[in-house]
Amino acid sequence: MLDDKKDDIFLSRWANGELSEDELLEFKAHPEYQHYEKIIAGADALDLKDFDTTNALLAIKSNRSTKKSKPTIKLWPYMAAAASIAIIFGLFLFSPKESFTTGFGEKLTVTLPDGSEMILNAKSNAIFDKNNWEDSRLVTLEGEAFFKVKKGSKFTVTTKNGEVSVLGTQFTVNSHKSFFEVNCFEGKVSVSNNKYNEVLTAGKAYRNFGISPENWSFKNQEPSWLTNTSSFRSIPVKYLFVALEKQYDIKINQNHNLDLQYKYTGTFPNDNIKVALKTVFSTLGIKYSLSQDGKTVVLEK
Repeated sequence: MLDDKKDDIFLSRWANGELSEDELLEFKAHPEYQHYEKIIAGADALDLKDFDTTNALLAIKSNRSTKKSKPTIKLWPYMAAAASIAIIFGLFLFSPKESFTTGFGEKLTVTLPDGSEMILNAKSNAIFDKNNWEDSRLVTLEGEAFFKVKKGSKFTVTTKNGEVSVLGTQFTVNSHKSFFEVNCFEGKVSVSNNKYNEVLTAGKAYRNFGISPENWSFKNQEPSWLTNTSSFRSIPVKYLFVALEKQYDIKINQNHNLDLQYKYTGTFPNDNIKVALKTVFSTLGIKYSLSQDGKTVVLEK
């Protein structure tokens, strides 16, 4: 947000072009500046004609002298435009929804309203309602995140593949397309969807990607990607490729006689693309080449 400058006076001064050069430069560097620019651009695009107050006044006087009915000055277009701008600003500034998104290879730590912590992995998005947080601790997630939940009321992570509910614990949720995986690192979590309902305890995991659900045990105390290493346990190659693409902003050309359901167990680093590709494809026994711009991996037949 705008920190200490997030107030009506500051926005009004900016909209009227009254900010100093230093204030404007500082504001332009803020990530929300582009949103405000779009609002002003939208307001400028409204088709409003100039209102000739002089001629309108003369018309009123003329009508009075001839005792004709008084004309009505139609101010509603201008009032509607002003109201529209106010509503746009209001929705932007005071919307209770908080949304956080990560790009390729990025991680983002978010402190939730109750002090719980959410760490998003690469190419993930999370949304929650800050105003209703005390009544409903609910996060909508697309992608992967690690949660450290403070004890309190029910805490729920909802995805298109299922829900995870806890009271206070540490766990990961990974949901994209048809892939759904939950790992419990502390406490207990309840995992449910239209096919599955079970409670996981610390060191237990659940996964479903369109076939029979899987359960297994693990010993690590936190997800490996927090320390820049992606780890996989018997995962189909097609999901391994998705993970590589998310971390390195690359496209893997899959024109190769490879069974994408082949199971891969192993790791790759999230901070060195050359080592990551060599680790993965040498394990799979596949030759590959990286395009000159570093954006495409071509698998050799």
